[in-house]
Amino acid sequence: MTDERKLIRALPARSVEDIIAELAAAQVRAARGEPLSPPVVSVHLASGFHATGEIIDILFDQRRGTTLLLHLVGTSPHDRSSDVIYVRADAVAALTVHAAGGHVALLSAGQVSAPAGPPPTKLEARRLLERLRSQLQERLGVDVALQSTIDELPAEHLGGLVELGNVVFGALQSVLRDDLGVEAVKTQIKAVSIANGAAFTLSLSAGTLSAVAPLAEHPRRWVEQTEAVSRLEALL
Repeated sequence: MTDERKLIRALPARSVEDIIAELAAAQVRAARGEPLSPPVVSVHLASGFHATGEIIDILFDQRRGTTLLLHLVGTSPHDRSSDVIYVRADAVAALTVHAAGGHVALLSAGQVSAPAGPPPTKLEARRLLERLRSQLQERLGVDVALQSTIDELPAEHLGGLVELGNVVFGALQSVLRDDLGVEAVKTQIKAVSIANGAAFTLSLSAGTLSAVAPLAEHPRRWVEQTEAVSRLEALL
């Protein structure tokens, strides 16, 4: 059995809804400059219709349901078009992920991963986290401070700290999908704090959004991205 097939066979079953949210969040992270290449997928509807492309955005609307925005492409990375399609998520019966072997960490929420490279240096970690902070600040138009424990962590935990930053800032970007979300974050969050902890938790106190997670478990993801968004919205 090839190494790639072993990775694929180790993938856990997850809900279609969680995979869709994960892929949409990955597109946001890639747009922010992270070295990610989200996979091409085929969405299959109960009606028999199917479309192949990249999930580039997702809209959560309690009244009208969830909508996916799919950039239509072929299964080849060189086959690109200028067409997009809007798909109601509740109409999706199945999802095919093409070339899944190269995306096992994303598809498994970090439970399965290819052999990891070296963790980032302290300077690399600072640069990556500063990029997340500055992108959020640019979107909000107000100052947002970032508090982290980079200098207190062993080198092997720095990758986990950056991953925690990705989860938290990814959730914040998801909340900023409408004016109500922008206003809630702008008025209530003045700083973001990320640190090591026994389990993933989010809390908001005196203008500081605090997130902790067991950084030693990197690259394992401690919470589904949709759950992180839900927890954040509950605080706002």
